[in-house]
Amino acid sequence: MNSKRKLKALTYAEKLKAIEAVKSGLKRKDVAVQFGIHESTLSIILKNKDELLKKQESGESLLCKRRRIAEFPNLEQCLFTWFKQCRNKNISVSGPILKEKAEEFAKSLQIHNFKASNGWLENFKKRHDLAFKKVCGESASVSKEVCTEWKSQLKSLLNGYDPNDVFNADETGLFFKCLPDKTLTFKNEKCHGGKHSKERLTILLCTNSTGTQKLKPLMIGKSKKPRCFAGCRSLPLDYEANKKAWMTGELFRKWLIKTDKQMITEKRKILLFIDNCTAHNDVPPLRAIKVQFLPANTTSQLQPLDQGIIKNFKTFYRKEIVKKMITDMEQNTVSSIHVLHAMRMVDKAWRNVTSNAVKNCFKACGFPVQMQENIEVEGEEWNKCTPPEEWNKCMSHVEITFEEFVTCDDKLATAGTLTEEEIMSTVVHGAEGDDLDEDLNDEPQVPPTTISISEARKAVNTLRCFAEQCSDTEEDIFTSLFKIENKIDIESVNSLKQKKITDFFM
Repeated sequence: MNSKRKLKALTYAEKLKAIEAVKSGLKRKDVAVQFGIHESTLSIILKNKDELLKKQESGESLLCKRRRIAEFPNLEQCLFTWFKQCRNKNISVSGPILKEKAEEFAKSLQIHNFKASNGWLENFKKRHDLAFKKVCGESASVSKEVCTEWKSQLKSLLNGYDPNDVFNADETGLFFKCLPDKTLTFKNEKCHGGKHSKERLTILLCTNSTGTQKLKPLMIGKSKKPRCFAGCRSLPLDYEANKKAWMTGELFRKWLIKTDKQMITEKRKILLFIDNCTAHNDVPPLRAIKVQFLPANTTSQLQPLDQGIIKNFKTFYRKEIVKKMITDMEQNTVSSIHVLHAMRMVDKAWRNVTSNAVKNCFKACGFPVQMQENIEVEGEEWNKCTPPEEWNKCMSHVEITFEEFVTCDDKLATAGTLTEEEIMSTVVHGAEGDDLDEDLNDEPQVPPTTISISEARKAVNTLRCFAEQCSDTEEDIFTSLFKIENKIDIESVNSLKQKKITDFFM
């Protein structure tokens, strides 16, 4: 006689692994056996996969087996956000302090029937698995010996990873509207806010050590729905927003999960080096990414992006600003830059960063990068802040060097601590309320430009003729034109499908 089957409850993390196993092509029957559950249970898990993925992105614990619902969710979210900020700053938080802070939030949120009892505290800790949270705080200072020791340990850390699978990610602040004649005004503003805060963005850049794969940048602005995005259904960069245009733990977690999914799709395992700033400390469970924190306070010496990659990127961005100024001068229009302009220029600047520049910076941090014979010569050039040819034409009346223009936002804050009022506002009024639009749209609203199919075909034909009349045009340019033509053909067919056949006989 068969014994009764023992029931098994999976944690949320195990359920996500089961979902990924099915996505990878394994049969449901085999996956059910692997996780010790019935096929019908697996079907229920797959049916609820969207809810599980949302839970993962929200930062909730994946170690529990059943969802513990809080009686006062807004209060708990405020308290948990405050708690994470304290731990990220290496501030010790005890149970009594948590209870006292919970009472304060309850009073501010006008919750009158809340009591921060010992039972509530224990349940709060279980709901958020506080005992399992890893704290990665900065220490006071780091000696040169620490950097030397780190470089000597790199070989063992990189063991088993191809150089193409070793990545570094970091944020940089960008005064995206800053024109050359305003450089000194902007350069003096290095604080979190200030009168120029609405003219700033945060850009997250990530590249592998060979420079063969520069991931799509993440742009963080202050406006959730900039007016300039009207009519755009595809953007060259990923875009997020919050009231300070900062990187936050939630945004970084979301970016990690998306990148992890990309690497799973590519069937790769990568090693990602990051600094331990406050926004990076809440790392979710990942399948394809192993996160390695750099030693505290050493990013200026050990982080490849800080060795010149970011400066190289900003050099290209500022050159695009100068080119736009010259174009506006020739067309007798006032230079104005909105978020979509900045997004296009950031995309182009990041693409212009060469693999040799990336390799040089990884090499400077002790990474064993395979170098080309002529890379050292090229390295002397890419690291220079050489002004574009148009610089003297537009800056003859201002005594500002191009390097001062490039570095005007070098120390701009990219993350920080929210006040209790800001925490409550974010929780109660939603992630990043729609009222953010006011901050970045000083320019008059311009109706979105709609390009017809025929206009697009004509533009591609013009570009093709231009490419053909140029000498030594690269093959990938014609390939890109071919891809654009195919896209136009697809859109043309889709536009016809949206019409009924009777529409042509009316």
